[in-house]
Parts: sequence; structure tokens; C-alpha cells
Amino acid sequence: IIYRVNQRREEVIAEFRERMEERRAAVTTRLNTIQQLIDSKADLQGRMKENRLHSMRENMLEDIDTKLTQLQVVEKETEVVFECDTRQLEQTISVLGQLIEREIISTPDYPALLQPSVSVGKKGTAEGELYWPQGVAVDEKSQLIYVANTGNISVFSMTGEYIDRFCEGQVNQPCGIAISEDNDVFVSDIWSHCVYKFKLPKFKLVTKVGKKETGVSKFNYPRHLTVTTDRSVLVADRDNNRIAVMDTDLKHKRYIKHPTMTRPTDVKVNNNKVYVLSYQDSPCLHVFSLTGEKIRSLITRDYGGNAQVRRCYSFCLDKKQNILIADNVAGNIKVFSQEGALLHTLGDTQDRDKTIRPRGITLTDNNKIICISLFTNFRLHLFQ
Repeated sequence: IIYRVNQRREEVIAEFRERMEERRAAVTTRLNTIQQLIDSKADLQGRMKENRLHSMRENMLEDIDTKLTQLQVVEKETEVVFECDTRQLEQTISVLGQLIEREIISTPDYPALLQPSVSVGKKGTAEGELYWPQGVAVDEKSQLIYVANTGNISVFSMTGEYIDRFCEGQVNQPCGIAISEDNDVFVSDIWSHCVYKFKLPKFKLVTKVGKKETGVSKFNYPRHLTVTTDRSVLVADRDNNRIAVMDTDLKHKRYIKHPTMTRPTDVKVNNNKVYVLSYQDSPCLHVFSLTGEKIRSLITRDYGGNAQVRRCYSFCLDKKQNILIADNVAGNIKVFSQEGALLHTLGDTQDRDKTIRPRGITLTDNNKIICISLFTNFRLHLFQ
């Protein structure tokens, strides 16, 4: 019995040891598998990190390339602006030197800080009042002043007395106004995107052309216009970036366009040249031949005040071909030579009650400057 018990104990111990070895082997295998998984995870994380770093590096390189390209563009634009400003400065210095030699500046035709001799009107919609007036023209035959006023054309005498108003119910926001030698009145309408032809003295409507489009005889916010002695009507078609040339029956003839001319607001013809004013460009005054070839640009513009003018919508030329620009933001009228040199500044910008905000401007045959102003006083000003 003792022998059998001892033999059975040894068998049980052997079986136990065998099972323990099997379990140990299984645990070791599992541990090895876990370690392999851990190693695989670490390797995968390392590769993912490397890929992210590579992707980040590529993105950073792309950003750097983009910024370098932008800097190169800015550098080129800066060089162009610098060259333009340098040429303008050199031109102005040269012109001033010539003027000093001729003693023109010492005996100016326009006194500095000239005050208007007559200022009439006030903001309102009643008769004789002005509400967002845009343009002004003079009929030399009748010696009357016509103002493109909101909803009508208001008429004043040369001494500033209110006379009458016309076109109520026909026009919305007239802007440009010009009178021909045949007593025809041409009016551009900003809101209606069209041009009217009326007959004096009662403003009988003759014809109307245009609507808001880009095609032939279509307009997009037309601003000021002019009529020439050869029976052509030129309209500053602002948002179409062009000058529309028509005959006095408002039939299309051609367009004047140029890449450097954007959003023109006024146009004049003088000495066989077409002058175009743009309140967005700098230089802001472009000169073309009658057939549309670009001749030059002059007079720098900057809304912040670091140029010759700040913001302007209208201009005119005197008999000496000096250029008078209505600087709406600066609150004055600036007189420039044909070379772009500033000769005089008209208007007192110190006294708010006397400050003008010229929007439209014209010049009579006897050198009387007439302008209309906005923002501060909505008035009609006459400078003698």
C-alpha cells in the first residue's frame, strides 16, 4: 500500500510539472506575441510620425514658395510704382523750374485760397434746394446754370437766384449734363443707366438710350459727359471701364478703352485730345488722341492724402489748358498745368462753414468757376 501511494504521488507530481511546463510555454508564447505587437505599434507610430513630419515639411515648403512668389510680385509692383513716382517727381520738378523761369508762379491767375463770390442753396427737396447734386453746366446764350439734382434739373441765374426745375418724373439720379450749340441738353442718369437728350428751353425729351448692360449703347452707372463742336457726345461709362462716343442723336460710334483706365467719371475734349478722369486710378487723369490712342497719364491720386489729389469725380480745362480738378475729399479745387504740376489750390479748407466739397465743376467763357458741393452744405458755388 505504501509503495502504491508513493508511486501515485510521483505520478501526480510528474503530471503537475508537465502541465506547469505547458502553461509556462503558453504564457511565454503569449508574452512574445504581445511584445511583437508592442514593437509593431512602436514601428507604426514611428512611421506615422515620420509621415506627418514629411507632410508638414511639404506644406511648409509650399507655404514658403507661395510667400516668396507673393514677395516677388510685391517687389515688382513696388519697383513699378517707385519708377512711376520718380518720373512724376522729376517731371514736376522740371515743370516747376520752367514756370519759375517764366515767372508764371509769381503772377498767378488764380489767387490762393480763393473764396466763392456766391454760394446758394441748401440740402432739401423743395424748389431751390439741392439733394445730392452731381453735375453742373452753363448755357452761355441764356446765361443760366443747370444743376443735375436728384429727381430733376434745377436752373439758377448767374448770380445764384433760383429760377425753375425740369424733368421731374423723367430722371432719377442725373449726373452729367452738357449743352450743345444747337440748344440740346444731354443728361446721364446713374440709377437708370441711360443718357437723355432734351431740347431747351423747356427740356422736351427728344430721345433716350441705354440700360444696365455691357453691350453697344448700354451703360453701367454712367457719370459725367461732354458734347464737342464736331457733334459728338462722350460719356464716362464708369463700371464698363470705357468712354462711349456717340453722335448727337445718341447713335453709337465707338468706344475708347485702355487697360490703365478703370472706372472713369468724367471726360473732356480739348485741343484735339480726350481727357479722362478716373477716381480709382493713380495717376488719375488719362490723355488720349481723338482716335483713342493713349498719350500719357498724370496727377497722382491717393485717398489717404499722400498724393496730388485725394478723390475726384469731375474736372474742366481753362483757356490756357490748365486742368481744374474738383477734389471732393480734400474739399478744394486744384489747378494743374498740362504737365501735371500743381499750380494753385482754391477753397478754404480751414473754416467748415466755408468748406466746399466739390462734386461737379464747370468754367464759363469769362472764367467764372461754377461748382456744386456735397456732404457739408449741398450748395451751388460761383468763383469769380
